Amino acid sequence: MCEHIQLIKKSAIHWEIVLNRPEKYNAITNEMYVAMTQILQSAAQDEQLVLLSMTGKGKYYSSGTDLADPAKAFMSNDDIEQAMNEGKNRLKNFIESFISFPKILVGFINGPAMGISVTLLALFDGVYASSNATFALPFIRIAQAPEACSSFSFPLLMGSLHAKELLLFDKKIDAYEAQQKGLVTRVFDQSKFDEEKDKICQQILSLPKQSLLTSKVLIQKWNLDTLKYVNEYELNNLQQRWTSEEFAQAMITFLNKRTKSNL
Repeated sequence: MCEHIQLIKKSAIHWEIVLNRPEKYNAITNEMYVAMTQILQSAAQDEQLVLLSMTGKGKYYSSGTDLADPAKAFMSNDDIEQAMNEGKNRLKNFIESFISFPKILVGFINGPAMGISVTLLALFDGVYASSNATFALPFIRIAQAPEACSSFSFPLLMGSLHAKELLLFDKKIDAYEAQQKGLVTRVFDQSKFDEEKDKICQQILSLPKQSLLTSKVLIQKWNLDTLKYVNEYELNNLQQRWTSEEFAQAMITFLNKRTKSNL
């Protein structure tokens, strides 16, 4: 198991994933992507499990993908095409594990969230945010493109114009605006977040198990093939962005800033 992904088996019917890299704002490395994919695949097969929840350790939920991994892979690897294919396949498996997940999946957003940690939320069954949480999608600023099916799911959730403001124009929103746009189910005061988190989990777990899971799969069924298609299309587009001069320059800028800030 990856040291930066903590799996807490609270009970036979409830597991929790904790993003455990607070010193790096819970930025997601390649190793973390693989570990989370394996957890979701294992959880999907567990006959007793009902609920999988996710949260972050420290002040951040997640700052999204740690760009140091793809930057170093693309800029130091002699076979760049192979590195890009590996990155694409890793993301495809990761995102599909959320798309197809048959158990209840709930996110508890304890602080700022960025990038893929935000776009994934549209694939969850419930998203509960602390009042200090913020949501940002800086894809264009780093010369990338929407991912995790957000080019499809975000316009459905909040309408085309609001989705474009987030996906294209790098607008940061707070938890209450995220709730208004349909990205967050409910917002809790930061001081009561852990207490409310426990109440939500207890309420979900008090429901009839088979009815709950059967209904989840029923709701999920109608968009399953579409989401898998969107994911594949988005990742092909993203791979094209990785070959662009804009992306190379963005990675150089990122690595320079990272070196100067010692992050």
